[in-house]
Amino acid sequence: MQNVLAVDVAKSKSMVTLVSSCGEVLIEPYEINHSIKDFSNLLNRINKFKLDNISVIMESTGIYHRPIERFFLENNFKVFVINPIYGKMYKRNLRKTKTDKADCFNLVNLFFTNTFKEYIKPKQLYLDLNALSRQYFALDELCVNIKNRYRNLLYLCFPEFEEIFKGNMVYSNVALEFIEKYPHADIISNTRIDKLQNFFKKHNYKSWKSKPLKIKEAASNSYPSIGINDELVSNLSQIARLVNEYQKAIDIIKYKITFLAKKSKYFEPINSIYGIGEFTTSIIIAELGDINRFNNIKELTAYCGLDPSIKQSGKSINVHGPISKSGNKYMRKILYISVSNIIRLTAISKQENDIELYYRKKRNEGKHHYASIVACTTKLLRKILALCKQLDNQ
Repeated sequence: MQNVLAVDVAKSKSMVTLVSSCGEVLIEPYEINHSIKDFSNLLNRINKFKLDNISVIMESTGIYHRPIERFFLENNFKVFVINPIYGKMYKRNLRKTKTDKADCFNLVNLFFTNTFKEYIKPKQLYLDLNALSRQYFALDELCVNIKNRYRNLLYLCFPEFEEIFKGNMVYSNVALEFIEKYPHADIISNTRIDKLQNFFKKHNYKSWKSKPLKIKEAASNSYPSIGINDELVSNLSQIARLVNEYQKAIDIIKYKITFLAKKSKYFEPINSIYGIGEFTTSIIIAELGDINRFNNIKELTAYCGLDPSIKQSGKSINVHGPISKSGNKYMRKILYISVSNIIRLTAISKQENDIELYYRKKRNEGKHHYASIVACTTKLLRKILALCKQLDNQ
């Protein structure tokens, strides 16, 4: 006889109930806190029934289900973590009622009427890689916002600086530390040239003599939008320091991800694909984890949210709908960047590449650039899965 512990997860607390396959409610729904005391009490209540076959089912709720998931995995229970979208579709009814107790029983019914894969905890290598990957994306997003702020303040305090340090050089270590120390054109014009030269010399800058002359000349002719005593000047100095710190933190994370990813057996096959570098390979492994857990390309595309959405009404079937976007958004981002790089590098090298040829085929069919790129991301996924499966079958 099967028995299921249904857990309706909330932040720092959950509603739980234990039900047998014949419908007997062994533990009436009650609320527990995510604490050692409440978890232990629940485990003692379960053990009193001396049942052999007990499974635990819960919805994936970001980070909130992690404590209770960890507890039952460490106590050797079969744990099933289901997609909340699937659970929501199953709960639909005519009445607009929702209670935590009702949600528990909905999970019970869902468990006994459907087949789910048991949750298998990934290897620690993939857990560490995923943690680093999410930290990288979080810091990168913050860094982009701070960089925008930096450029805006720089325009107000010393607009000519971007003409001297062009493009991404304005975010270089020496440029950021210079602006942190000299955040206004008037400060620079009032500073001796030998002092400016010493600054660049200490940073081992190649043009440490000529660069300060250009900066001082530009600062002397500059008319900033704000005065030297404006509060925005100190804001620019602070923002320049933050950009520098974030970039250094991101570089450390990129090194750690690449170092760990090289320990995975999938690193070399994925890295062998033309146009995919070591860091991109590392991010792909970090987000996909053990790729062998995907049985086919449909599962992999669904995980990445690249599966097409299909709508049907009567005789009308839209098989060419947009992608669902219900999967891993970070994988979609890195796949989009990877395909774009492959197409660009192939065009520069003038070599034949299956991804680039597929892109041209879609463009010739009249597809938009973005639609063609998305189609290529699925083809790239097929290539990644095939290479990794081939390695596992050796």
